[in-house]
Amino acid sequence: MTLGLLAAIAATFAWSLLYIFPGLVGDYSLFDLAVVSYGFAGIGSLLVLFFFRNEVRQLPLSDWACAALLGFLGYIGYFFLITTAVLAAGPVIPPVMMGSVPIVLAIAGNMRSSSVPWRAIAGPLVVAALGISLVNLSVFDFSSETVVLPTTSILFGLLAALLAIGFWIGFGLLNESALARRPSMSPMLWSAMLIFMCSVEMLAFIPVGLYLKLSHFASHPSGLAGTQALMVCGLIQGLGATLAGAWAWSIATRRLPLALSGQLIASGTIYATTMGLLLNQRWPSPMEAVGTGLLFVGVVWAIHAFYRRQTRLETRGGGERVIGGE
Repeated sequence: MTLGLLAAIAATFAWSLLYIFPGLVGDYSLFDLAVVSYGFAGIGSLLVLFFFRNEVRQLPLSDWACAALLGFLGYIGYFFLITTAVLAAGPVIPPVMMGSVPIVLAIAGNMRSSSVPWRAIAGPLVVAALGISLVNLSVFDFSSETVVLPTTSILFGLLAALLAIGFWIGFGLLNESALARRPSMSPMLWSAMLIFMCSVEMLAFIPVGLYLKLSHFASHPSGLAGTQALMVCGLIQGLGATLAGAWAWSIATRRLPLALSGQLIASGTIYATTMGLLLNQRWPSPMEAVGTGLLFVGVVWAIHAFYRRQTRLETRGGGERVIGGE
């Protein structure tokens, strides 16, 4: 369980970088960063697939189809739904809604596997949910005038955000089942398959992004000049946050119950908030500080609950083995 816990922490830390890099690429858009990062991730995944070339030759088409579906649910489709939600409903409401993903995923995982009693996880879930809410609500500036978007646009954005939540919940549940059905497959190989299919899907979605005018690169007057930050961030995001993050999450998914690994996703908010404050060279607001503190308490409380549950099961199992030996 310890290795799974460390892997989940590594994955959520890697994913928290996704909140930081968009602010470091200058005039380029999130879509531009995604295209570059998946380009590097695709190259990295190809190298991993070459390393596992003997196993790759024996993979059935169903494995690749499953990886393509999961890549679409958890990465490409999720990305475009969130982008659509932000464009339609503004930059505040969709991220606030997405803050519910760790809690919903933890609840869905425990409903399916019953890995820990509800009375043991209810407290951590409530505390973490409150912390996430406070951190996300801190982005509202109630003292400033805001542009009122059309109601139909906001409703469309809310629908896209709800679909994005559904996509990621589906990814978490299906990915856990897929790994359970392939106990002998290396998590690194599975992650490389998934990210490689993501890269192929991103190539197919480039025309969609251009049609939606999501790319600033296409209209950038200087062409390739000034793309150093975009390339560096894309390289780190592609190989670190995307490929290595997927690998770490595969390890965590195989070794932890989804009710715990799902809630650990919330720790990404702590990392992203901390790094954002450091980059902006400011102290957290009272709401940010309280929210981050509650989130930290909720995550640590959840880890303690699962460790206590595992210890009891191991003690009970050991006692039964002793009795049986007598």
